[in-house]
Parts: sequence; structure tokens; C-alpha cells
Amino acid sequence: MSVPIRQNEVIRHQRMLADLQRKMAEESRKETSKNDEINRINRSITNSTSIAILRSKEQQISRAMSQIASIQKKKADLQKKMSDVNVSLHRAQEALMKEEEKLRNKVHDSEKRREREQLIHQRAITQELRTQHSFKVSKTFRKVSYDVFISHASEDKEDFVKPLVEALSNSGYKVWYDEFTLKVGDSLRRSIDNGLKDSKYGIVVLSKAFFEKNWTQYELDGLVTKEMEGNKVILPIWHMVSKDQVQNYSLTLADKKAINSSISNIDEIVKQLAEVLDE
Repeated sequence: MSVPIRQNEVIRHQRMLADLQRKMAEESRKETSKNDEINRINRSITNSTSIAILRSKEQQISRAMSQIASIQKKKADLQKKMSDVNVSLHRAQEALMKEEEKLRNKVHDSEKRREREQLIHQRAITQELRTQHSFKVSKTFRKVSYDVFISHASEDKEDFVKPLVEALSNSGYKVWYDEFTLKVGDSLRRSIDNGLKDSKYGIVVLSKAFFEKNWTQYELDGLVTKEMEGNKVILPIWHMVSKDQVQNYSLTLADKKAINSSISNIDEIVKQLAEVLDE
């Protein structure tokens, strides 16, 4: 069962116990009242009390004692019910703690799985780049002016791309990105192709703003798998987008190994990119 169901069980038993406790308190008040009544009757009996009045008072005492016996039976029944509910409440609380522990473990496992998947992503990117290295060696005749270019939507420049460019530059990499700020009407294919001519690698920042531009007719197979004459690699970064959003835009793009800005901060992204850029 889920945690909410177990929580409801605990609450239900707690309410049952509270209701039984209220009933027990009410019966105790009744018992006290009857005992007070008997004491008052006994105090009212004197040596001068007539036989008729004495018999009447004895009958009152007898009725009160009978009522007390009935109250005590109810209290015994209530006590048994309270005991049973306490047992059930304890079991429900133990079951809730187990479900909460399972949920914590599930969340922990999920976080570990995401970390492993991210590590696999990076290893896959590294392996893919190593595979392409043989092509690079045979085609070094082309002059490379930049380590990397960055293609992105203009909406992502200030909050993500600019800090990324600054961090890459501070790490000693030559970055070309101003010419690749993508605006409405720009050609994605032309931006990427031109950038790759003068850059060793290409980073494409995929975001909601990126997807809303006018490049949906462009074959995204070319975006994520195209290698310029076999010696260029495009590195996608997912910025504030889910796998479902990427899949809705392109299944091919979703299968491409990528860096996720929701998982890694700027410094971590730079470190991951450095493993590729330094090869």
C-alpha cells in the first residue's frame, strides 16, 4: 500500500481511539455521579427516618448500584475495544513507517539511477568522440579557429549561455557564440554548418525557447548525428527541458547522449565538456 493509504489508516485508528476515550470519560462521570448519589442518600438517613422512607431510600440506592454495575460493564467493554484499537493503531503505525522507509529508499535509488545514467551519458559521448578521432587525424588540413561554438535561442543567452561561455573562456577555451544567437527567422542548418567550419566542436543548447523557433522542418537527425566530414561532433545540452519534451520534438534527438543543465551546474558542465574538448 502507498504512504497516503497507511497514513489514513493511522488517522482512522487514532480517531476511533479518541472516540472510545471520550465515551470512557463519559461513563466514568456517570459512575462518579451515581456514587455521589448513593453517598447523599446514605447521609440523609438518620435514626428518625421512618421505615417507609428508609425502604424508599434503600430502593434508590439499589437502583443506583444497578446502574453503576451497568456502567462498569460498559467501561469494561470500552476498555477492551480501546486495547484492540491500540494494537491496530500500533500495527498501522509500523506499516506506515515501513512504507515511508520504502519510499525514501525508492527516492534514493532513483537519484542514484539518474546519477548512473548521467555518467553513462558522458562515457557514451567520450566513446563516440574517440570513435570520431580517427577521422580527425586524417583531416587536419582544415584550419580550426575555435574550440567550440554554441548555438542557442536568444531567450537563453543571459540566464544560461552567457555564464557557460564565460566559464568555458575562463577555462582557456576559445568560444564562438555571438554569431549563433538564434532569433526568429534564422536558419538552424546554416548556423550549425557555418559554425562547424571554424570550430572544433559544436554545442547546441536545447530548450523550450529553442523548440518554439521556426526550425521544426529541419532534419534533427542532422543536428544530433551529423559530423562535418567525419571530424566534427555536435554536443547537445538539455536546458530546462524533460526527455518527454525532447521526444515530442524529435525521437532521434532524445536518443542522443546529452548533458542536462537540470542535473549539472555550470562548473560541472564545463568539467564534462572538458573531457571532450581536451582530447
